[in-house]
This record gives sequence, structure tokens and C-alpha cells, in this order.
Amino acid sequence: MGQFAALDVGSTKVCCLIANAGNNGPIRVIGVGHHAAKGVRGGAIIDMDAAQNAILTAVSAAEQLADVQIRDVVVNVSGANLTSHTYGLEFPISGREINDADMRRALAQCNGIQQDPDREILHSLPVDYSIDSTKGIRHPVGMFAEKLGIDLHIVTARSSTLRNLASCISRCHLEIQIPIAAPYASGLACLVEDEIDLGVTLVDMGGGTTTIAVFYDGEVVHTDSIPVGGQHVTSDIARGLSTSLTHAERMKTLYGTALGSPSDESELIDVPLVGEENNHQPNHVPRSILNGIIRPRIEETMELVR
Repeated sequence: MGQFAALDVGSTKVCCLIANAGNNGPIRVIGVGHHAAKGVRGGAIIDMDAAQNAILTAVSAAEQLADVQIRDVVVNVSGANLTSHTYGLEFPISGREINDADMRRALAQCNGIQQDPDREILHSLPVDYSIDSTKGIRHPVGMFAEKLGIDLHIVTARSSTLRNLASCISRCHLEIQIPIAAPYASGLACLVEDEIDLGVTLVDMGGGTTTIAVFYDGEVVHTDSIPVGGQHVTSDIARGLSTSLTHAERMKTLYGTALGSPSDESELIDVPLVGEENNHQPNHVPRSILNGIIRPRIEETMELVR
């Protein structure tokens, strides 16, 4: 397979990985770089120059560590209003044996399914096959049938968001080799084969978006994203405790939880007030107040996911 690079453009950070992959050997990461994201909100580019600088910094760090220069990158798509639909189509076979040409012809016709003009297809994945009235066929090639049925899962994203992302990456002298929906990539990275077969919903909470992927019977059958993430928790803390976003992020990371404990009332947290230059006498609040701000936002996010 050779060498490849992956770029994760998120709302809070930009990450780049460079790896080598042999034909049979394991993938070996040889370079990694990351930088705080600028100019990205909800998975979409809102400031081209700021996003370009963040991407360049992350990519340069990975290239320096790997001692290589990359040109093509695999890029995740987390915002762009991901949508997911499954289409059922049938194709006549006339009782003969299904061959590879039939499969290619059927999939080519599936890929021609008309989509909204303002959306682009990210993935077109066959999730199930059927022969006549028999469903659940894994490999129809070599089987005889009157009709071949295909259930096709199509994942799309908004065209303008994808074009802006591609333009920003192009300004960094890079080309998008493959765009991949973030929840699909997360599932391939995190789930084991039994989970994918039995059925699982994977929820990936990022900084500006929360993405969802549903896997069942060995395939991804649904993907989605909602524009709520960790940055919203940080903003709630900053407003609720009248502190800066930097201090709110630090308190969330060090002390925050959505699950309370009996010691929350007695444990005090230092909260520097916004606008106060003298932090020698910060405000002290019980940890229970911090968790009381975090929990409702997490409950809201989980309700949106449900």
C-alpha cells in the first residue's frame, strides 16, 4: 500500500498522521502533528486564512518528524450536515449465474441515483444483497437468480462545505485523496468485528460537532451529525461561572464530570473571574456547581443523539 497521510480538521484541533503500510505487515505511524484549530466552527471552514495556518502547522510538524513531504491526504468530514439514506434496488438476471460484470453494472447504476444538486456523495456502500425473495446474501457472485436486489447506503454532505474544505487544503499545497465521513472512520478505528455484527451505535463527541454511526450485521447502516460538542460545554461553564473560556476549558478538563459524587459539595474549585487581573484571590465554588452546569448540556446532547 505504501505511504499515506490522514488529516483531521476539527473545530478544536487539527491533527495529521503519516504512516507506512506494507502489503501484509501492520500500519506503522512515522509522523504526527497537531495544532489548535483556528477558523473552523462546527466542522466547517469559517476563516480560510486561519484554518490554512493551522493545517500547515500540523502538517509541517508531521512531515518534519517523518522526514518526508506529503502531497495527498485522507480527510475526515464531520460537519457539512451529513445525511444518510438507504435505497433498495433490483436488477433482472433472468435465471442465469451472477458474475462480476453483473455486480459492476448494478453498482454503477446504484451510483447514478439522483441526489440534491447542493449535496455530494461521500460514500456509496452496499449493505445487503437479496436473490429473488431470499435476503441476507453476503456474496451473490456465482449464485443463480431471476432478480438481484441491492440495499445501498449513501452518505452525502453539503457541496459548499466540501468545496471550502478542499480549497483550504489546496492552499496548503495538498490534495484530498479520499474524503471520509468522520463517524464512519471512527467506527472502523474503534469497533471490533463482533460489535459491528451484533449492532452498535458509536457516538463521537468532538469540539463543535457530535457524530453518530450505526453499524449492524457487519456494515454501517446510518450516519449523522449534530452541531453540539465540547465547546458548548466550555461556553456554558464560562457563562455560568463568569470566567474566561480558557479557564472554563481547564476546569472542565481537570474537574468536570456529568456523574456527581458525595464529595462534590465539599470540594472547592478556584474560579478566576473574567476581567479580573488579580487572580491571587479567586472566587471559590463547590465542584457540584461546575458539574451542575455540565450535566444538563450532556443530557441535551444525548437526547439529540437518541
